[in-house]
Amino acid sequence: MGTVKRVAIVGFGSLGAMYAGCFGQAMGAEGVFVVADEARTATYRAEPTIFNGEPVAATYLTYGEAAARAVDEPFDVVLYAVKFGALAEAIDQSAPLVGPSTAVISVLNGVTSEEVLAERFGWDRVLLCVAQQMDSRKVGPQVTAGSVGVVALGVHDVDSTAQQANLARVTAWLSAIDQPFICPEDIRHQLWGKLICNVGVNQACAVYDCCFSGIHAPGEAREAMIGAMREVAAVGRAEGVALTDEDVTYWLDIIDHLNPAGMPSLRQDVLARRPTEVELFSGTINRLGAAHGIPTPVNERFYAAIKAIEAAW
Repeated sequence: MGTVKRVAIVGFGSLGAMYAGCFGQAMGAEGVFVVADEARTATYRAEPTIFNGEPVAATYLTYGEAAARAVDEPFDVVLYAVKFGALAEAIDQSAPLVGPSTAVISVLNGVTSEEVLAERFGWDRVLLCVAQQMDSRKVGPQVTAGSVGVVALGVHDVDSTAQQANLARVTAWLSAIDQPFICPEDIRHQLWGKLICNVGVNQACAVYDCCFSGIHAPGEAREAMIGAMREVAAVGRAEGVALTDEDVTYWLDIIDHLNPAGMPSLRQDVLARRPTEVELFSGTINRLGAAHGIPTPVNERFYAAIKAIEAAW
C-alpha cells in the first residue's frame, strides 16, 4: 500500500462537503473527488460549493466518470457520507471505485454502516470510524463549520495485519494533511458513545424544535435528551459494550460546548422536510431494547414523534 493521493467522497451534504473542503485545502482538486449521480454532479459543477468562505477545491465526477478513472488510477480512500437510507444504492453505484488497496471509511451516524460496507468490501478495507465534535451546516452551496471535530478510527479485528496496515496508511495521510483524528483503544466503545450523543441531541432538538441552546438550558427538552442517552447506555451494556453514566456525562459535556445557535443533522432534515435517520437512532435502540428486555420509553416517544412529523409532510 502506498501513500494516499486520491480520495473519493460519496455524499455531499454538510459532512461530506466539510471533509471535501478540509481535504481540498491540503490536497487540491487533483486529489479530492466528489462522486455523485449525473444530476447532482451537474449542479455541483454549475454552482461552486463554499466552505467557510472559500471555494471547495475538488473535482466533481459522475459515478461513471469515477469508475473509468479507477481502472487506471484506483482511489486510495473512499469516504461515505450519505444518509443511511441512501447507503445501499450508493454502494452499488460506487463499488467500481473500491480497488484491492482502497480504504473505506464511513462517517455515517449510528453503529451499523460499517457492517453494511464490510458485507460488500470486506473488513480488510473497511475501517471503524466515528466523526465527532463537528458542527457543520450546509444551506444551498454554503457550508459552515465552527469546528471540524475529530475522527476516531480503529479496526474490526485488532489481530489482523491487513486491517492494521490499512489503519496505519490512513492515519499517516490524516497526519500529513493535519486533519484531526484519534485511535482509541476500544473503537466499539467510541461508536456507541457517539450513539449516546446522537440519540439524545438529534432527536431532542427535532422533537422540541430547537437549536443546541434549547437543550443546553435546564428544562423538559434537556431532561428528555438525557433520558434517551441513558437508555442507549443500558442497551449498549446488553450488547457487550461497557458503557456507564460517565459516558453520558462525557457526551453531555461535549454537547454543552456546541455552538448554541447550531443544530444537529436530524433537525436540519426536519426543517428541510427530508427523510430523517430516526431508524439509526431510536429505531435501533427500541429494536435492541426489545430484544434484550430493556425498557426504552423515551426513545419510543421520540420515535413516534419524529415519525408523526414525517407523516405530516
